[in-house]
Amino acid sequence: MPKNSFADDTFDWSQLLASVGKHPDEMDFMEELSSELRLILNSVMDFHKERLQLKARSQQITRDMEALQNRGRNVAGRIRAGVKTQYGLNSEQLTEFGMNPRRRRIKDAKAEQQAMAKIADSDPVS
Repeated sequence: MPKNSFADDTFDWSQLLASVGKHPDEMDFMEELSSELRLILNSVMDFHKERLQLKARSQQITRDMEALQNRGRNVAGRIRAGVKTQYGLNSEQLTEFGMNPRRRRIKDAKAEQQAMAKIADSDPVS
């Protein structure tokens, strides 16, 4: 069975029905089939229109969802910034909110501890 496009089929059926309608006396035996084809054509056209409307609605829903997702990302970013402002960038409490605090490298932390130890050892306060 050859695959015809929607437009090809509906155009062909419309022309066929118009031609049959021009010769009602000669084609009266085809009235039942013509009526059936007319109903099929109308139903197909209605379904096509509905499909286009649903497709448009689906595209609009997609655009609306994307806009809301962008807004949600923006608001979430602002909340994260507020949390960082409240607790500081180095606070371990940031992990509770799903954020990584700034942590010093181990090498830097050890060097700082050693420097603090030297200062404490050489401090003649006592």
